[in-house]
Amino acid sequence: MNRTTDHILASGLACLLFFILAWRSVHGQTPVQIPYTLSEIKVDGNSREWNNYHKTLFYDTLCRLHNAPDRELMAFFDASYDYSKTWPPLSHNHVEVWMCWDLNNLYFAFHVHDNHLFAQVEPKGKTPDIHLNDGIEVYLDSKNDSDTVMDINDYQFLIDVAGNSLVFRGDRELMERDTFATPKTAGQNIYFEYGTTFEGTLSDNVIDSAYVIEIAIPFTAIGLKPSTGLRMKMDIGNNDIDYPLDNVQTYAEKSLRYWPFNWIGISDFGYPETWKEVQLAGSPGWWDQMTGAQMRRWFTGYMTTLLITMMVIAILIIRMRKKQRLPSREEIPAPKIVFLEKKELDHKPALSPNEAIHKKAMDYIAQNCSENIRSENLAKEIGVTIRKLQRITQEELQTTPTNFIYLIKLNMAADFLKNRKGNISETAYEFGFSDPGYFSKLFKKHFGVSPLEYLDKNDNSHQSSVN
Repeated sequence: MNRTTDHILASGLACLLFFILAWRSVHGQTPVQIPYTLSEIKVDGNSREWNNYHKTLFYDTLCRLHNAPDRELMAFFDASYDYSKTWPPLSHNHVEVWMCWDLNNLYFAFHVHDNHLFAQVEPKGKTPDIHLNDGIEVYLDSKNDSDTVMDINDYQFLIDVAGNSLVFRGDRELMERDTFATPKTAGQNIYFEYGTTFEGTLSDNVIDSAYVIEIAIPFTAIGLKPSTGLRMKMDIGNNDIDYPLDNVQTYAEKSLRYWPFNWIGISDFGYPETWKEVQLAGSPGWWDQMTGAQMRRWFTGYMTTLLITMMVIAILIIRMRKKQRLPSREEIPAPKIVFLEKKELDHKPALSPNEAIHKKAMDYIAQNCSENIRSENLAKEIGVTIRKLQRITQEELQTTPTNFIYLIKLNMAADFLKNRKGNISETAYEFGFSDPGYFSKLFKKHFGVSPLEYLDKNDNSHQSSVN
């Protein structure tokens, strides 16, 4: 036995071993897990966004085309066909496939490494032969119920590198005829999305690199409502052609250049007994599970609650600002102004409890007017809690303890200015204001005029009285 014969036998045994291992992988194994995706998938022929999804690899390691067990290889050939005439590929492809799902679609991304890109068969006729172009195929048994032939729950999606597509579905009537090994019909009005890109040029002898095909198959299009744990059968395959079809007329001649293989290492894809079982894994979040009606109800409730909350917050802010606002001179009742100006308080026969506390507070502020007095310190010095001081200042002047301190100081400062004891800056520092600008702002809020205008007004009054 010569070396050539030994090589042929070794190659044949290697191919047989690979086929046996691939065939065993279909049976007795746990289903392939297809993860749920929380991210949006853009079906644009770009596979860069797929890094975090389930990925499977399969390679063209075939020494010759392999049929499914007990099946004639590619039913369009009769038993007399000499398969040794098939043209082997110029370069063997390898295929990366990512898969995931959401509540709308089953997604695939194929990255096919192929050094010879050809797509010369045009999508014409009732059943265009675009499987003779470089491309991919996806088979789905949506109900996981098929045995040896495709039924009405089985679908075949075919997309080539040039962006042509075709969908087959199992046919009930054809199943009843013994002449159809793969009973399916084309021209199905099934909506799905796909996008293709390629690196290289099509249908020439230039060395190419790869192509990408992304697919989104709506679950509704294949009669399914997706849920975690849902099982299907699936097959994925690659159609490879590395030779031009110029001047090749017959289908049989074109098929000689056609080199299909799938993820278990066979060349015939249409028999459900060879398909792998897959299962939807992961689970959608509560947001994803909302239907349109639920989303509208949730959104309406959310917006109503948000609007009410915003109104309540706005009312509270307005009330808070009103309480914290420094009252103007006109807003304070005349009897309270007497308190603020410290007029005749010592001769008043009887003070109410609140007035007595106010007088005590005013005396402390007057004695320490040049200091920055905090409301907590004031309450401590006059022997009441800060809460009680807040209540009293609110009841008497509708303001806060801090503003009460300001009111006492501002009235004392007005008297200071009126008697020409200092200019505006000196007055501000005299009564514990480190910023004359802020002092002027508070002064105008309370008296309605700036310190300068107040001085001018009192100058004019003085001149009028002299005249």
